[in-house]
Amino acid sequence: MLKYETAYFCGYAKLPSALATTVANGMLTLGMKIHLETADIEAVSVTLISKLANSMVESYFVGRNLLKDFDDMVEEIAFRHQGNAQKSLIKALGDIRRSYIDYMNKNGPYLRGEAKKPTNI
Repeated sequence: MLKYETAYFCGYAKLPSALATTVANGMLTLGMKIHLETADIEAVSVTLISKLANSMVESYFVGRNLLKDFDDMVEEIAFRHQGNAQKSLIKALGDIRRSYIDYMNKNGPYLRGEAKKPTNI
C-alpha cells in the first residue's frame, strides 16, 4: 500500500488557432487523477469549452490504465475525436504518461515505505 493513493498529473499542448478555446488560453490542459499503485485513471479534466467535448474526452480515459491502455487510448482518440484538438490531446496524454513514469521512478520507493523521502521534491 502506498502512502498516498492518488495524484494529479497534467499534460499541455498548443491548440490550433481555429478553436474557440484557443482564444481563451491558447493551450490545452489535460488533467488526470491517477491511482498511483495501479496507474488507473480515475478522473479527467480538460480545457475544452463544450460539455460534449469534455464528456467525450472523459470517455476516452476514465477507467483505463495509463500504461497498459496507452496505445489503445491514442488509437481511440485518433478514430473518435474528429475535432481540431485531436493531436493536442494525444500530445498531452503522452506528457502525462512520461510524468507518471518519472514520478513513480523517483518517488515510488518512498511512497511504498522502502526509502527515505526524496530531497528534491
